[in-house]
Amino acid sequence: MKKRIVLCVLTALASSSLAGQGWTTQLGIQGGILRQKPAGTRRQDAIDRWELPSSGSIQPSFFLVARLNNTIGLESSLGARHTKFREASGFVPGSTDADIRLTLRADIAVGRGAYVAAGGIIRRRDIDGGHSTQTGLVGAVGLQHEIGPNLNARIEAQWVTQGKTDSIAPSNVYGLLFGVSRQLSRRAGRASSPTATFRPWRTQVGAAGGFVQNHLYGTVAGVYVDARETVVDFPGSEATATPPLFVDVPLRGRLAFEAGLTAQRTQQQGATLFDLQLAPRLNVAVCRGLYAAAGGNVRYIAQSGAKGIAFAGVNVAAGYRIGVVERLEGRVDLSYTAFKPRADFPLAQNTVAVLLGLAIVL
Repeated sequence: MKKRIVLCVLTALASSSLAGQGWTTQLGIQGGILRQKPAGTRRQDAIDRWELPSSGSIQPSFFLVARLNNTIGLESSLGARHTKFREASGFVPGSTDADIRLTLRADIAVGRGAYVAAGGIIRRRDIDGGHSTQTGLVGAVGLQHEIGPNLNARIEAQWVTQGKTDSIAPSNVYGLLFGVSRQLSRRAGRASSPTATFRPWRTQVGAAGGFVQNHLYGTVAGVYVDARETVVDFPGSEATATPPLFVDVPLRGRLAFEAGLTAQRTQQQGATLFDLQLAPRLNVAVCRGLYAAAGGNVRYIAQSGAKGIAFAGVNVAAGYRIGVVERLEGRVDLSYTAFKPRADFPLAQNTVAVLLGLAIVL
């Protein structure tokens, strides 16, 4: 059934050609389904992931296509994060983890929105002082379709092979990815759309990353826990208490509704972990690009063999928005999020985040 659905989608996209074939410079966000299979094990040890947006651990969420000519585009994507965990009493061991992944490939248009791609990856992995550099190859075939003025959607089947290092086993990754991108340049011969009048908010989708500090504290089995986790990540590269994906919808005047979202499902050897976060809030434009916001957070975590846990919290934020290029907006967002403890999870959590966001106007 899944194969039939994918085939129908690909056929529908292929039947409608892009207006004016060829590549343009564009920035996009993607997510989808991934299967990572350790190479040569001959065991049922594949890891299946559903990610919205892509977390950056295997596939970065942001991608940038630079036009070389009408047939070839150079695509790059970057995922990067650094995590440090410390617990004051020593009840839980501390750890440090860093992961940087760069993908560079050539996208070749073959007609009617279809394209093929080939390139390479390089990855730097650091865990508690141990360092590894991993390289690999990437190949893809996909279809892109124009869904609005200078706005594209694409579906892509991807294969990645990752080499062996002293501390990382080789693996193959198979993915089905969905993306949306905004053109940063126009095709030749297309008339420019009239400049829109200023509005405090526009309908847009974006991803954010930066500095996040989580503080967890409370009593577990009679032991007081006081832990701090510090995360520094590239936009869209990590799921934290502040969801990396956000969607803004104008309401009226200075008001806009924003929904923060991240969803990840991981399955390995029969065990499944599901993590869903929703962070709706009301944004108020104050002056020029300055804004304030307040809302709530809901996080649901479920694991095989255990009852799911739902956390409720509140958040407040302030920030500044600035136009980068036409229909591409950047922002700096300072937020504070608080989750109260539960009977089945007796730790409270407070999160302070300073995030750099990039949004594509729809």
